[in-house]
Amino acid sequence: MRCSDERVEGEVVVLSLAVQGLGDVTTGVIERVRDLVADGFRRFVLNLDGLAGLDSHALGDLVASQQAAEIAGARVALCHVHPYVSEPLAIMNVDSLFDTFETVEDAVRGLS
Repeated sequence: MRCSDERVEGEVVVLSLAVQGLGDVTTGVIERVRDLVADGFRRFVLNLDGLAGLDSHALGDLVASQQAAEIAGARVALCHVHPYVSEPLAIMNVDSLFDTFETVEDAVRGLS
């Protein structure tokens, strides 16, 4: 999974995510969250609108991003969580790790 776009809104970093296709195992989002945490950011929104699906690698990326943030006392929220993303999160019992919102704007307000 990779970050296709990044912007800062107040103290919240919005990362728009994309997956090239099933089997896309790039860990750009995990490393980016770690870098931003090291730079002092503590609130992140992962915009999932660009995901075409969620395989085990992408699921692992989401969980690892949350864990990287949590270690530093940061928060990660998800937005635009389509059913093909929410169902695997629920099946793997990791959906409770994330705050979820309908839109980027709702997520930014929720984390501010």
